[in-house]
Amino acid sequence: MGRERRQFPRVEVSWPVTMLTAQGPIHGEITNISLGGAFVHCLEEPDANEPFRMVITVPDSRRFIRATARVARSNIYNPDDADELSGIGVRFVDISEDDRQYIRELVSRLDESRIK
Repeated sequence: MGRERRQFPRVEVSWPVTMLTAQGPIHGEITNISLGGAFVHCLEEPDANEPFRMVITVPDSRRFIRATARVARSNIYNPDDADELSGIGVRFVDISEDDRQYIRELVSRLDESRIK
C-alpha cells in the first residue's frame, strides 16, 4: 500500500474550471480539491513550467474560486491506470484568504458527512 503524501485532506467534487494559460483557455472539471491543490480532469495540459490562473465554478452557488496554480503532476499522455481519469494535479501558489477559507469549510463539511 502506498504512503499518502498529501499535506491536506481532499474531497470529491464535480466543478467546472477554466485554466487561463498563455496558449489560451483550457476547460476541465475539478474532481477533487484541498487547501493545497486539486485534480483537474482535462484533455490538454498547461505549460508545466509556467503558473496559470484558474477560475473554478462552484455549482449551486454564485461563487467562483480564483487561484494561480502550477502543474504538480500529469497523466494526460500516459495514464497509470485505464480506469483513472486523465488530467493534471495542480498546486495552488496564490489564492485569496476568502477562497482558502471557503475550501477549508467545504472540506471540513464534506469530510464530516462521509464519516457519519
